[in-house]
Amino acid sequence: MATRMTIQEPPQLMHAQRLIIASNRGPVEYQLSQDKTLKPRRGAGGMVTALIDAGNKMDVTWVAMAMTEGDRLAIQQAQQDSGLLQSPLRGQKMQLRYVAVSKAAYRKHYERISNQLLWFVQHYMYDPTQESNSTHRILDDWNNGYMVANRAIANEVIAEIERKETQAVILLQDYHLYLAPTMIREAHPEVVMQQFVHIPWPDIRCWHFLPGNIAHAVYYGLIGNDIIGFQTERDARNFLEGARTLLDGAEVDFEEGSILWKGRRTLARAYPISISVTEERRVVNSAAGKRASEKIQPLLRKHTIMRVDRLEPTKNILRGFQAYEQLLDEHPELHGKVTFLAFLVPSRQALPVYRRYSADVMASIEAINRKFSTDDWTPIHAFCDNDRTRALAAMQSYDVLLVNPIIDGMNLVAKEGPIVNKCDGILVLSRTAGAYQQLGKGVIPTSPTDVEETCNALYRAIILSPEERKIKATLARQAVERNDLTGWLARQIIDLNELLDDNHVQTSIMPQMPDLKDEVVASVG
Repeated sequence: MATRMTIQEPPQLMHAQRLIIASNRGPVEYQLSQDKTLKPRRGAGGMVTALIDAGNKMDVTWVAMAMTEGDRLAIQQAQQDSGLLQSPLRGQKMQLRYVAVSKAAYRKHYERISNQLLWFVQHYMYDPTQESNSTHRILDDWNNGYMVANRAIANEVIAEIERKETQAVILLQDYHLYLAPTMIREAHPEVVMQQFVHIPWPDIRCWHFLPGNIAHAVYYGLIGNDIIGFQTERDARNFLEGARTLLDGAEVDFEEGSILWKGRRTLARAYPISISVTEERRVVNSAAGKRASEKIQPLLRKHTIMRVDRLEPTKNILRGFQAYEQLLDEHPELHGKVTFLAFLVPSRQALPVYRRYSADVMASIEAINRKFSTDDWTPIHAFCDNDRTRALAAMQSYDVLLVNPIIDGMNLVAKEGPIVNKCDGILVLSRTAGAYQQLGKGVIPTSPTDVEETCNALYRAIILSPEERKIKATLARQAVERNDLTGWLARQIIDLNELLDDNHVQTSIMPQMPDLKDEVVASVG
């Protein structure tokens, strides 16, 4: 487990003057208003703030894919200024480079490969028997979508590196950009580069389900980084195991967490991501947070269960409601005294599997309410929109917070709840959630697939004594406070600074590599 640390201000990157961040989604989303003018909106989440703060004494550029029509129009305007946009949002001192590919290519990259293939493989939910997962279709989406988008991002990062002669550090984000590191490395062997993977990294056997040589191409792309960051030690070890299997001749040191391959050394590190404790508390104490909290109060009961999730299969929402239904069946004394507030954010509704899952969840809610409702009691209140302020404000008042994903990288809701809750609320948490490694002593654990165990965990959380509640709530809260977002970022900067100090690591040159597309196609051939 990562060392616990509380850091008020993150250390600064040394020996570098520029920070280049690259991700699929940018920190600013441009929307077109009715009069066809651009309206910028801040990207969601605290990670944007944290990454910008890391370079607050540096020249920061963020490279991202154009996801909206507004983003595409912004690119046209930026072409008048070397392709760069100044961030229009207050507090964001940085430049933006947005990258456009054809809509067909982006759909194959984002919807099919990133969110239907990689997302499900890495969450242990890929079903190779599905007809839609044919080799021909996957390779077409890979070659004409995922690779196209990664090349576009890589080219823009390269252009940004070459825009000035000063030393740059590259921070890549997540599973959309697995091929970009080696593409960048081929042009700039000396650049310092790190990638953080926000979702789980599965056992190598899961990667072998993929057709052709896609698994090898993923590793081949990622090994271009100096450091690859994962959510947990297990994820990092799984990556090392895969490198030993897929990269012929690789020297893997599990104790050091390193891979030496073709003259380059890559480190695999665990950086469990966290939340900005001060920002979450600021939101709930804001005027908007207080208004949202007041509106929630009439819905609370003696025992209030909550969940906050995106509406998608890995979150295991259906089994959570099935456990609640069993609780109501087995404990009629709770009728009228318990309520379940579910804050559900629609996600990836362009994909049929997500639409079907959303429909199943809503049908489950309706069935439970029909079965148990009375004139003055509704068992489940569902809010299906993206209102983060309301969800955070509501979590101040839960008695039980259910977080039961099948598996995930971390699950920040499990960290947000204990930080904002004011009722000694108890967290019921899947053992397979990334957050369980840090929060285990302050939660009631459950198996994500065992409805009966989850039902029993909910009941235990309800009947815990006040003393037990306070102990667990305090342990969970303190675990998050000791490992906040600043600490997550600080650990990465410390490791990057060590690399920047070791000039000989940066000057090693990667040999010429074959074209990734040719390699994948040839392997199927």
